[in-house]
Amino acid sequence: MIGTYIVYNFIIFGATISAYLYEKSDNKINQIIFLSIAFFIPFFFLAIRYNIGTDYPNYVVYFEKIASGIDTIKEPGYELVNQIIAYYNLDVQWVFIFFGFFYLFFAYKALPKKGFAFGVFLFIAISYLYDGFSAIRQGVAVMIMAYAMKYIYSKEFKKYLFWSIMAMSFHLASGFLLLITYFISNKNFNKYFLMLFMIFAYILVIYTGIIESMLNIVVSIFPKYAWYLQSEYMQPSSIGSGLGILFKIFIALIVIFFKDKIGTKYPESNIVINLYVLYILFLIFRMKIMIFGRMEHMFIVSYIFSVVYFLNTFKKMSKIFVSIIILSIYYLIFMKYIITGTKDIDNSVHISPYQTILERR
Repeated sequence: MIGTYIVYNFIIFGATISAYLYEKSDNKINQIIFLSIAFFIPFFFLAIRYNIGTDYPNYVVYFEKIASGIDTIKEPGYELVNQIIAYYNLDVQWVFIFFGFFYLFFAYKALPKKGFAFGVFLFIAISYLYDGFSAIRQGVAVMIMAYAMKYIYSKEFKKYLFWSIMAMSFHLASGFLLLITYFISNKNFNKYFLMLFMIFAYILVIYTGIIESMLNIVVSIFPKYAWYLQSEYMQPSSIGSGLGILFKIFIALIVIFFKDKIGTKYPESNIVINLYVLYILFLIFRMKIMIFGRMEHMFIVSYIFSVVYFLNTFKKMSKIFVSIIILSIYYLIFMKYIITGTKDIDNSVHISPYQTILERR
């Protein structure tokens, strides 16, 4: 396990330091070098992994079926990628190389340029180990939509629709859900309304059966997901002490409280903050039923953006102090995820120990 800790710490600190050097450099050549390193480090470990992530074995099975001409009833973009890889007689590992590359490509294209290093750190601490290693189709779809978020602000619906269709070709639910948020995400809601909405949602979810009713509606729209209702994902989430979730909700309330100040500096922040509220909403849902963990991650980028925008509103010394506190806590959450992400402790995660294709028999 020591090797596993070294790998994951190298990823988060190597990428963050390189991103920081890119952000601070004025030399174009150095910027290209540092940005390339910040990208290559996390990509390399996605590309060479073996049997890491909950869905890894499933993607191998899907590839073998698609290569044999068997219909997997998956999205057309995903099937096309597999068909091309199979056509050229390439190894199944190229599926993970493809999705790992575009997952990171669109994520890095979407991250705010000011505070890019903070964004990279939070991206790896919050999204990378789940969306990059397990939910790879969803991860790519979500990052495509994160890149397209700029078209919500510019009110270019046709361009946003184009990218949402691209996202839906890899993961239908993610692209569709993020498409319909176009019509509400740029609204300037009152901060107290949003805070009260979150509190009301918490009470409603915990003390009523509204979640079950919502799931039945979702399944009626997307029948292919009906099997989830009889799966282990319908169980309540195992959240340990719950401190991590409480911290996330607490940070969200603080960010929303400073919403007006953030909006003065970043006019486009209404979009990410509104989506951030939806992220917290699905986080609350997940406290009751595990399946909403997947939907929670559809809005994960808004979480990252909102915290970066929040940190950028502070003056230099205050920013350093607040950043150290927040990033330290996220690092502890990151490390806990690694420690508990074994088959023995949490079979739904499985990111530890880290294994490479050299260990494949």
